[in-house]
Amino acid sequence: MQLKILIALLLSIVAISTSGEEPTSLVKPQVLKRVIQSVSPAVATIRVNGRDGQQISIGTGFVIDTMGLIATNFHVITEGRPFTVELPSGRILPVLAVESSDRANDLALLRVDIDDEEIPSLELASQSLPSQGSRVLAFGNPLGMRDSVVTGIISAIQNIEGQEMIQLAMPIQPGNSGGPLVDSQGKVIGIINMKSAIDDNLGFAIPVKQLDALREVSNPVLYERWIHLGHVNENEWFPVFGATWTQRGGMIMARGEGSGFGGRALCLAKSKTPDTPFEIAVRVRMDQETGAAGIAFHSDGENRHYGFYPSNGQLRLTCFKGPSVYSWEVLKEVRTKHYLPGDWNRLRVRIEAGNLQCFVNGHMVIESDDRQLTSGTCGLVKFRDTEPDFKRFEVGVNLGVPPLTKRAQNLISDIFAQPSRLRELNTADVMDLAEVSEAANLRIKQKVAQIEQQAEELRRLAADVTNAPIARELAALVRKKPDNMLLRGSLLIAKLDNADIDVDAYLGKVDQMGREIREKFQTNADANAKRDALHTYLFQENGFHGGSAEYYHPANSHLNRVIDDREGLPITLSILYMELGRRIGIETEGVGLPGHFIVRQVLDDNEQKLIDVFERGKILTMDDATNLVANRSNRSITTDDLRAQTPIEILNRVLGNLIGVAGDQQDAEAINRYCEASVAIQPDSILARRMRSQIRMMTGRNAAAIQDLDWLIDHDDEGFAQTEATRLRQALLEQIENE
Repeated sequence: MQLKILIALLLSIVAISTSGEEPTSLVKPQVLKRVIQSVSPAVATIRVNGRDGQQISIGTGFVIDTMGLIATNFHVITEGRPFTVELPSGRILPVLAVESSDRANDLALLRVDIDDEEIPSLELASQSLPSQGSRVLAFGNPLGMRDSVVTGIISAIQNIEGQEMIQLAMPIQPGNSGGPLVDSQGKVIGIINMKSAIDDNLGFAIPVKQLDALREVSNPVLYERWIHLGHVNENEWFPVFGATWTQRGGMIMARGEGSGFGGRALCLAKSKTPDTPFEIAVRVRMDQETGAAGIAFHSDGENRHYGFYPSNGQLRLTCFKGPSVYSWEVLKEVRTKHYLPGDWNRLRVRIEAGNLQCFVNGHMVIESDDRQLTSGTCGLVKFRDTEPDFKRFEVGVNLGVPPLTKRAQNLISDIFAQPSRLRELNTADVMDLAEVSEAANLRIKQKVAQIEQQAEELRRLAADVTNAPIARELAALVRKKPDNMLLRGSLLIAKLDNADIDVDAYLGKVDQMGREIREKFQTNADANAKRDALHTYLFQENGFHGGSAEYYHPANSHLNRVIDDREGLPITLSILYMELGRRIGIETEGVGLPGHFIVRQVLDDNEQKLIDVFERGKILTMDDATNLVANRSNRSITTDDLRAQTPIEILNRVLGNLIGVAGDQQDAEAINRYCEASVAIQPDSILARRMRSQIRMMTGRNAAAIQDLDWLIDHDDEGFAQTEATRLRQALLEQIENE
């Protein structure tokens, strides 16, 4: 559509004739005033609410019948969303029905309740198209600014994707949609439809003849039905605790958080629950594995019910006995290879007298003799902001999937044993599998998941093999403490994200920069002169500066990129500054103010200068430093804030910045790299070991995580920490055994 509009715009760049202007010009103030006074009372504001009940958009409509008929754009009322209609007087008109709608032409007619009190309406102009150059007024609520009026002219009549449109030379904004376009007589000649994405002073309107045609076709939908278009069949389902449950093509979709604690929402079946024993089954697919969604059963229609559902890659059976988490009891929780993350999974619960059996993809994963709830309805449940899809909900005596035939079993086994067999499959082979398609598909998908998991594990291994030498070199660097420890360590940290970095080449480059600076001052220059030469070289001649535009970009923490791109974070710019200072005979030290790293220059007479390298070498007073701390941490500056940081502390702060960025990007593999480096430079740090054990567990490096937990059990003196480490260690051992 936008391409068509662009073509239309290019074709319409012609001189606009004014010969067709109407006898009474809208330019005259008295005419403008008269038209505005006659039209405005009939222009309505339409507000649309979203899933959470909050306003998500605003548009315009106008009355075309004193008995309560309002015209607008179809896209304004947003199918399936509640909306309100309000006149300029402040009167809210309850919507009775969507009288007619035309999605293709973007038009809708609304029937409102006028409570036997007529409302002002507008007259529609003749069906002939307006003349090019005619002056017109548009009424609406642009950008939410109510009851606005703008003047313009008809610049052309265009054919856009087979539809006649009135092209307007006037500013049109979101919120104008659905408003009336009127002539100098106050008659409606069009319905504002859209603005151009190319030019702020270009808009389009639908000719009024399309509205006349829609009035001839009545296909009313009651408002109560309209706002539930696509919702689950109310004769079959009963939603509880909100969320939006829709049903299309045999699939039920849940969107939005429920109003129950933890975002819980239920959709219960109205069909009668069979006598025990019976089974419930459904296929569920979640948009995110951190969410939770599955089967609810033995529900009282409110807070009490069982739930069997996946959550964080595990299968969980929970007894909900009230509205809060304190009344919930997780009966069992297991991790199983039979669950397929990100795919359709068939959940099944078998309910017998005194026994609950829970299955995923045909495999029993949980069995419980819990008897706290013994009767009630069944259905679907979701939590938090999960957006699950459900299909093929069933309740019956035996819902097990027919097993593979012997022929299908042998065929699949052959394929798994010899993948080259896939190229030899013929139609008969495929038909043999199709006879038991559900079971065959499940076995194949499980194999695919297994192969993908193995591939992911191999990728992790390759990354670990690449990064292990870097961590080992960092550890050796800390032990030997060479003069260039800070510079080399910073470059090694950058190499964690780019294995191609030539550390020695960058060391040589910094040495060369130091030589170039030394050429700028006399041999007997004092510390101030050397500092001035350093500032001139860095900030004036080479343009090094703080990376404010993309402050949290990882490149700002990579010293090689700081050198190449000449921008970075306060800490990485300070590292380069201190290394260059060391090469030209300036004594400097790093000062780790909260949220902002600076440099301190120590002068010969014990005078000190605080330097903000991020701000191109600005010399700071103590008041400046105090304000920096206050602005970033909302507290007073302390003596500890001003102490000189060791190279290890500085390197660890660089890693901390990278961990923060990776956390925002939810990049667990990057966090793992940085935690490995953090332990390498501070091997005795309990905090570093704790962090690494956690990320190793999160990324599936269970055996390596156990090594960290063993170290923590031996070295962490806190009783709680030792107890927690022991518990986690046991859980990991059980998980490894189950795999």
